[in-house]
Amino acid sequence: MSSSWGWTCPHCGGPCRIRTSKQMHSDYRVFYLQCQTPICGWAGKAEGVVTETISPSGMPNSQYEGRLAEHIPYVVVPKPPEDMFRSRQ
Repeated sequence: MSSSWGWTCPHCGGPCRIRTSKQMHSDYRVFYLQCQTPICGWAGKAEGVVTETISPSGMPNSQYEGRLAEHIPYVVVPKPPEDMFRSRQ
């Protein structure tokens, strides 16, 4: 599976491809990534979440709730302060 919007390797900055993915819920998908730079070889897992509808469907699904299921382990982790890892002077 490939992606038209692409992923960048967090280590070497090279392109990644989506090796496979799993649809966990109508609004949630897990992606398994692999860096395409041979010497790097990084692989990782990413998550994709539909956050809102910006254009309604012409074929609405009456069972679609338009929100994440309660059982999805999606947690927003706060970003640490920028100076958290700076060395003390």
